[in-house]
Amino acid sequence: MGEKTEKTENTGESEKVYFLVIEYIKELVKKGDVKFGGKIPSERELMSTLGLSRNSIREALRTLENMGLLECRQGQGNFLVNHIGQSLSSLFSVLLFTKESNYVEISQLRRFIEIGAFLLAAKNPDPEAREELGEILDKIDQCQAKERVKLDKQFHDYLIQISGNHLLVLLNEALSELFETMISDYTLHITQKNWDRLLKCHRRVYDCLIKNDVQEGVKAIREHYNIIDEDLNAYQIGE
Repeated sequence: MGEKTEKTENTGESEKVYFLVIEYIKELVKKGDVKFGGKIPSERELMSTLGLSRNSIREALRTLENMGLLECRQGQGNFLVNHIGQSLSSLFSVLLFTKESNYVEISQLRRFIEIGAFLLAAKNPDPEAREELGEILDKIDQCQAKERVKLDKQFHDYLIQISGNHLLVLLNEALSELFETMISDYTLHITQKNWDRLLKCHRRVYDCLIKNDVQEGVKAIREHYNIIDEDLNAYQIGE
């Protein structure tokens, strides 16, 4: 392994060194030597095992930390974590800031995630989870305007959570803060009529989930996001 790594560094491909570190950590996880939340080997141990220089190891660890896979704790070492959602969130924020994306595209992506989550949640009935989703809806019906954004976000987040699909939850986590900001801006323009339409879509999604009416449930989700996308375009929110 030492000869192969030395060749990689000498050919000016040190930026690929972190792949070697990832593969080694994957092997440790596979063997049960490291778990999420657990400490990975020290820089010195990695240097010895992989035959890499200290600078290469540090660069690789810094890359993994930026990816949301590692957390450096002062005086304790590096720990394997799952902060990928936060890392992706930063990426989406940059895309919005540089005008490489916009709120409509964020809404469209969230739409696809939510439809997939609904289909999975319908296949895996969980009475307690569905009851809690209904309780969130009841709170939305009774809340004041300033609490709507928080509870609306909670409804959508929880629907995706009960899908049981970790990747959908991860993607939603990455979009969630951006979507909350978008909805905050959106509520400054939305008419009461459209807000009432959105609330009815929420209720239809929930009712269809209880009845396992997949077709109508997906239709309600699409109508919900159609209303949002129309207003985003009409008021040029986020432009």
